[in-house]
Amino acid sequence: MGVVRKPKQRSVKVQSVREPSIITEMGDVDFGTLDATKDGCVVSYDAVTKKFVLVTPDELLTVAAEDNDVPDELVAALESEIDLGQVQIQTLDGGTF
Repeated sequence: MGVVRKPKQRSVKVQSVREPSIITEMGDVDFGTLDATKDGCVVSYDAVTKKFVLVTPDELLTVAAEDNDVPDELVAALESEIDLGQVQIQTLDGGTF
């Protein structure tokens, strides 16, 4: 009787990669719990954590103005949008000096 050799089985490796269909499925986001507190936030990249995060527009403008050089285009846009005749001076608080 001869030696019967079993055919070598080939292993087929299949890798299925599905592209993210929504931003929260991406691997480099850290939005936390998405609830009403995140309403109105904007997406920003955090270079320290190397992830996209949600920040308030106020935070974004504060960081943008840290170097005391707000872009002239932004100032012009704000000036054209704000009707200074409608600003009530008695409601402004200049802080303390």
